[in-house]
Amino acid sequence: MTKITNELKGFLKTYLAFVATVDKKGRPNVVPKGNLAVQGDDRIVFADLYSHQTKKNLRGNPNIAITVVNPAGYKGYQLKGKAKIIEHGRAYDRLAVELGGDGQLNHPDAKYAVKVKIGKVIDIGYGVNADKEI
Repeated sequence: MTKITNELKGFLKTYLAFVATVDKKGRPNVVPKGNLAVQGDDRIVFADLYSHQTKKNLRGNPNIAITVVNPAGYKGYQLKGKAKIIEHGRAYDRLAVELGGDGQLNHPDAKYAVKVKIGKVIDIGYGVNADKEI
């Protein structure tokens, strides 16, 4: 089982993330996300504000990659997993609180949340662990 380590949890809170999805024809879409939250040791959650293409892509293909980097430190991670869109109900309300909001997922324009079950974490930094699964 892939585990999000404490070091990685801190890293994810510090740096901007980029989320990659693909549509049904295999065309990629990459967008920045600034509000990741970690749930337990194997789940990531983020609010989605304006990314209609991300939502459309995930409805057709739940596979997702999240990349977070510290360019100055030549350090980064890529997390791969399966995403689930959460738009309303108790699960949405719980995520709103977890992401620091008051029912708006920490941003007044948040339309839905994405919960990702992480299956793989890859070190994409510089050095001996580059491209290795952690």
